[in-house]
Amino acid sequence: MNLTDLTGEIPSLHLRDLEDAPFSITYVLPGTDYGAGFTEIISIPAGFRGVVRNISIYNVTEAMTADTTPAYCYVGISGDTDAFCLSASLLVTAIDASINPALTDGATHIIQPGTTVHVTGVAPTGGTPAGIATTAVTIQFFK
Repeated sequence: MNLTDLTGEIPSLHLRDLEDAPFSITYVLPGTDYGAGFTEIISIPAGFRGVVRNISIYNVTEAMTADTTPAYCYVGISGDTDAFCLSASLLVTAIDASINPALTDGATHIIQPGTTVHVTGVAPTGGTPAGIATTAVTIQFFK
């Protein structure tokens, strides 16, 4: 059930159904610099638990390098950057490419209410580390 299914006055029973229904939010982080590594903090809805469902890398404006090791994207907390999920390696991603790397441990670690969530781009190593892209993290929330 969603709001478009309801007309007129909304009975409290329907509001409760909507409140308990899972929903997803995609957090878009434009211009993330994998070459330098980054950490962005995202705010989650108060009172909800969540699971990471997807990480997307797109709008690549600087190709990713992977001379020794490739870049990765982690979702976690301060002190445990991959507490909730880590992506498969981003390998060498070309300009204008887009990828949805496989998730390791995605949907097995629950984000608890009130958690400060960090999205961390782990820089590639070797040569001259590079890679700038938009990173999108989709989290499904539930009570």
